[in-house]
Amino acid sequence: MARVAAGIGTSHSPMFALPADLWERYASRDHLNEELIFPPHGWNLSYDEALASVPDEIRQRPRTVEASTQQAGLCNAALDQLAETLRSVRPDVTVIISDDQDEWFFEDNMPMFSVYWGETVPMRPRKHSKGHDPEITKLIADGYGDVPLDVPVRADLGRHLIEFLADQDFDVAHFNYCAQQHGGRITRRLPREHGEVQLDRVTPVREQALPHGFAFVIKRLCGNVPVPIVPVFQNTCYPPNAVRPGRAHDFGRALAEAVAAWEADVTVALVASGGLSHFVVDEEIDRQLLDALRKKDEKALRGLPRHRLLSGTSESLNWIALGGAMGATDLEMELVDYVPVYRSAVGTGGGWAFARWI
Repeated sequence: MARVAAGIGTSHSPMFALPADLWERYASRDHLNEELIFPPHGWNLSYDEALASVPDEIRQRPRTVEASTQQAGLCNAALDQLAETLRSVRPDVTVIISDDQDEWFFEDNMPMFSVYWGETVPMRPRKHSKGHDPEITKLIADGYGDVPLDVPVRADLGRHLIEFLADQDFDVAHFNYCAQQHGGRITRRLPREHGEVQLDRVTPVREQALPHGFAFVIKRLCGNVPVPIVPVFQNTCYPPNAVRPGRAHDFGRALAEAVAAWEADVTVALVASGGLSHFVVDEEIDRQLLDALRKKDEKALRGLPRHRLLSGTSESLNWIALGGAMGATDLEMELVDYVPVYRSAVGTGGGWAFARWI
């Protein structure tokens, strides 16, 4: 029978592809970001609106090259440790749980859960614009894949996951090939104190291969030499059918049970890619999640407040799914590092986290 041999949770920020002396330049456009969600209420505010109410402790966070250098060093050391963990475990298959953001899924088709089970999945160097900051956009694009690959997929496991999940009353979409060109419209629906703001984004049809959350794992943790994978998608970002914390937990647990029920003598690593809090740092919810994962506290994981898991922070739901999966095993969590990075006076940035279960 198959066995879950390891779990890994990793953030996948574009910042990891940049040298520390470029972090300030990268942050220079945060004041234009319309998708900022601020704790504790989970309301969307503009940068200027937030500036009028942000606590002094946030304003006074160090945002120097020296601080960025230290934080970048911690993040890269943690990523190196996770990569070494994968190498040492040597799984036969890596199941990656992540999300899609304007890459393969748009409002013409946005499943809550989906599993890819083709024989291979394309990964291609990303196009980078020559607009705002060509140097930074090229480095970020390369960070999510800089060589063309046809990544092997364990299709038989993918099909088994789909059928097992269906038996457990999960309505899972499936696909086993992808078009070369993708594009469409997405609406981000974000709560305000009074009402909701709807932000439409149209992505022109363009070449798009493996989405960023999966490509990051292949590039950064696997060194572009992956074992066969199975990509598992959750819609974390886009209401109205964004996955809820309890459902994400149960989905992850069912994934682990599906692996254990697979009649193949193989080892499987489960990887959650994304999060934690961003585009505004929310250390409180990050630490609640990490504590619940460490304790395998099912009630706490299922009960994390949805209004604190919006915008980029919604990727924490991938970690909740991983927590559900690890709760079905005897593997224990080790927090490799948690690095909250505040890159502006209103607390934009991210809570970057790295953990493993071995």
